[in-house]
Amino acid sequence: MFYLKNRNFWIFGAFCFFYFFIMGAVLPFFPIWLHDVNQLDQRQTGLVFASMALFALVFQPVFGFVTDKFGLKKHLLWMIIFLLLFLAPLFIYVFSPLLQSHFFLGALLCGIYLGLVCSGGSPAIEAYIEKVSRRSQFEYGRARLFGCIGWAICASIVGYMFTINNQFAFWLASSFSLVLAGLLYLFKPEENATLAVADGLALNQKPIKLKAALGLLKMRKFWCLVMYIVGVACVYDVFDQQFANFFTSFFRDRHTGTQAFGYVTTLGEFLNAFIMFFAPPIINRIGGKNALLIAGIIMSARIIGSSLADSVTEVIILKTLHMFEVPFLLVGIFKYITTQFNVNLSASIYLWGFCFFKQLSAIGMSYAAGMMYVTYGFKTSYLILGCTALLFTIISAFALSGKVRRATGQPAQDVSLSNIKGEFGSEAQR
Repeated sequence: MFYLKNRNFWIFGAFCFFYFFIMGAVLPFFPIWLHDVNQLDQRQTGLVFASMALFALVFQPVFGFVTDKFGLKKHLLWMIIFLLLFLAPLFIYVFSPLLQSHFFLGALLCGIYLGLVCSGGSPAIEAYIEKVSRRSQFEYGRARLFGCIGWAICASIVGYMFTINNQFAFWLASSFSLVLAGLLYLFKPEENATLAVADGLALNQKPIKLKAALGLLKMRKFWCLVMYIVGVACVYDVFDQQFANFFTSFFRDRHTGTQAFGYVTTLGEFLNAFIMFFAPPIINRIGGKNALLIAGIIMSARIIGSSLADSVTEVIILKTLHMFEVPFLLVGIFKYITTQFNVNLSASIYLWGFCFFKQLSAIGMSYAAGMMYVTYGFKTSYLILGCTALLFTIISAFALSGKVRRATGQPAQDVSLSNIKGEFGSEAQR
């Protein structure tokens, strides 16, 4: 019942829905748009994605520091929304002609734009909403589940629209950016007794300096987290890149397999949202470290299971395991960050440790995985990737910290919001 009266929860729940609807209108169908609409070959398509990945590596660390420096100020989100307003005109009237007439210039501009609003913008928005959730006393995961629903609905709507006129999807995405602007305008940080709680969560401290952010690179705890991200989460992402092709190979024809993959993906996203609703209280109880280890075990099981799968039913079941991975990984990573590090640096840690290093590692791993697929086939390659993820999950059980860090910097067993409220509540009433 508390959530029904939490204005900021509904604002950012809706924000997640529409933002990830926009992302769902562009990213899944982007390769199709490049190939079918602009007649790019596989090499050219790869170069466009490489450009996107390159600029993601540039923008993610910058956005992480900016988000931490400005706190709950909306400057970065306003910039992303402003750029999203021009999504349709840019794709239809700028990127498409350039990709066909001046390919390298088109790939460069397309990479810069998508690096800003997608690869860099998405984690920055997630980090911002996580900060808001701590200030407004709601669980980030329960707001983020609306993003899963938005992506799931979009997969069906835009898939149909693309068969009629691909431009409809881009105009729909641009129009929804106006909704994002309205929602962001409505957001107002809490200005009441919960300020004391915010103090306990380090949200009212002075803006961080670049030196403090760079100090993360000297912390053993930070690099242990990076090890988990690279060895488990990145390996899983590399596995999932080609899973669609593996999935369709179990069907008599590619068209039927592609349709089935779309339906299973939509179902998986709805199941993802369902699990995301229940994940926060579970993770609050078991802790961020255990959530990451559970995510690692599930991811390893899915990869290794894929190497042993022999039927359509088995690969469908393995695909639906995705509904457990995202909630435990995404909610778990934020829970781990906010209980193990200075929460003023939460966005920097997320965009540097989670997004940047995962993106950087994926460049080399994707090439290596591609070579394995050609040499050994999917099943043997999946066995190697799965065993790698499992090995790093086991190592992380000893490397990741299980102690919880208080806002004062002292270890404790529990720093849940309710405890902080109790600790600072008397002062808030003065």
